[in-house]
Amino acid sequence: MSGRRILVYFDQTQNERGRLDSTYADLGKLLKDEDYDVEAYTEFMILPKKIENGQIIVFGCPNSSKLRQAEIDALKKYVKNGGGLLLLSLSGGDRGLMNNMSKLAEHFGIAFDNTAVKDDRNNAGIPTMPLIKDLTKHTITAGIKDILVPSGCTLKVSGKAKSVATTSDTADPPKQPVIAISEFGKGRVVCISSYEVFRRGGGFKNKGNQTLASNVFSWLSKKVPVETEEETETTKTEGKTSKPASTAKDSIFAKEMENTLRRLVNAVFDLQKDISKLDKKVTSVESNIESLRDQFQDFAEKTQKQLGVIIPSKQFKTEEEHTASTIENEIKSLKGEIKSVKQLHDHIEKRRASGAMPEEMYVEQDEKLQMRAKALSKELKKKQKELEKIKAE
Repeated sequence: MSGRRILVYFDQTQNERGRLDSTYADLGKLLKDEDYDVEAYTEFMILPKKIENGQIIVFGCPNSSKLRQAEIDALKKYVKNGGGLLLLSLSGGDRGLMNNMSKLAEHFGIAFDNTAVKDDRNNAGIPTMPLIKDLTKHTITAGIKDILVPSGCTLKVSGKAKSVATTSDTADPPKQPVIAISEFGKGRVVCISSYEVFRRGGGFKNKGNQTLASNVFSWLSKKVPVETEEETETTKTEGKTSKPASTAKDSIFAKEMENTLRRLVNAVFDLQKDISKLDKKVTSVESNIESLRDQFQDFAEKTQKQLGVIIPSKQFKTEEEHTASTIENEIKSLKGEIKSVKQLHDHIEKRRASGAMPEEMYVEQDEKLQMRAKALSKELKKKQKELEKIKAE
């Protein structure tokens, strides 16, 4: 993990219907573009030490699986200490899905009902795909006209929890919450009545649902709050003077370039994370090879003593030679990444000098790249010292 972005865990220990590698693939891409790290969480059981590195945890509709009390306690403590928690269900709630999400959500003043929302008038083609338009003004609902909530249930909201989206008066059940939020200790919780709001090819096709995703994770991670609809409209009213067409086009182009550059910088960090995972797998394989080498040499020595047959066991590398070779490859990889980071930094320097990149954007990217370059240089020096030590012995 790079350490620079907000880490979002998508739990996969509870047989969730919403999975990062399929159902939520488009959601994962959106989050990566917005500077989040997304990972599938597979560490059973859920314990405080295992989840402390994540800033947000998502439960995408557990199916026929229930959290243990120790796991509920761990998640409650996680939120209290500042973590973000997103719980998604489906029609039928806990009873229909045979899970116990409400047992966790009730600590934050929310529960999932055993209901199935239908709306004959406000829908996306069929009653079980209601378009929710009754939205409470909040960071989560900013910039949204409607939210598609397929096959959802309703929610019970109590205490300090708040409903931010409710069914219409023509729906069944009418005027009931389908999205609710809660602040608990230092952390935040969002409960949504249908995991399909973010499903690839389903609810996520609706523009309002995509905006909802950005807003939900922004609020849970405590990023700078997005504008409310009221603030957006005020800004539009106050800024009536129109810009020349050329200026508007330049602005759009600059924004696209900024987004492209951000994705490029993020890709460098994602690549390093993938390399780290690959290094671990390679290390495991090399460890097995080393074990086989030792067993073969032991066999060779015994064979020579008993039968007088000479087997060239020394054709294998010694442990020290093998370690040195591994470190040399790591040094080569580190030097290559340092070069890539430097090239990226030179690029943003040029864009800043030409005025194509805003100062705020430059400072953000410069800080990330400087931090990464420093970490890589430190790791490189460490590996070089290890190599020198091995060769000196």
